[in-house]
Amino acid sequence: MRRLFVMLLMSLVLVGCQTIPQGGGTATDYYNQGRAAYDVGDYNGAIMNFQEAVRLDPRFGEAFYGLGKAYEGLNMQSQALDAYLSAIRVQPSHGGAQAGAGIIYFKMHQYGPAESHLKQATQYSPAQPMPFYYLGEIYRMKGQCKASVDMYKKALALNPGLLDAQEGLRRAQREICGGGGGGQRPPKVERATEFMGGGRALKPGEW
Repeated sequence: MRRLFVMLLMSLVLVGCQTIPQGGGTATDYYNQGRAAYDVGDYNGAIMNFQEAVRLDPRFGEAFYGLGKAYEGLNMQSQALDAYLSAIRVQPSHGGAQAGAGIIYFKMHQYGPAESHLKQATQYSPAQPMPFYYLGEIYRMKGQCKASVDMYKKALALNPGLLDAQEGLRRAQREICGGGGGGQRPPKVERATEFMGGGRALKPGEW
């Protein structure tokens, strides 16, 4: 009996010495570490921390979003898309993830899913200019004058200095709105590569 009591006591001591994951709290710690790593450009470190956060809390949409952004920082577009889609599965109203997925689909020339996700982004994060810009590009390629012009103007209302939207608006007015001829050429996307946050286009180092 005494031996059994000693073994039980030792078991309790060992359990007390272990670091036991505490669900969302521990996941939040890793998420914050991932944010800190991302902010200083340590994308590999950010990825490891965000991965641990979502392992501990598989419904942590913001951590999946951060994981997508970190993958984009390393130009790992396929992995970034998977992370954004995971964020959307657990948190469909995450406008940043909807925008991120839509923009990657756009760059992959998959305009159907791009349009769907970008529309969701404008609904859930209406202060982000980039989803409106990319929708303008899609509608311009479809030859839809009013729809494309409306989207470009909404993007410019949010960010008057957005050069892509200014150029897209000029092209739409010239090519499909009666301002001149010209075929529907693929849109330029080189400058529109910044990450999306909750309310505006973000530069690396911001959230």
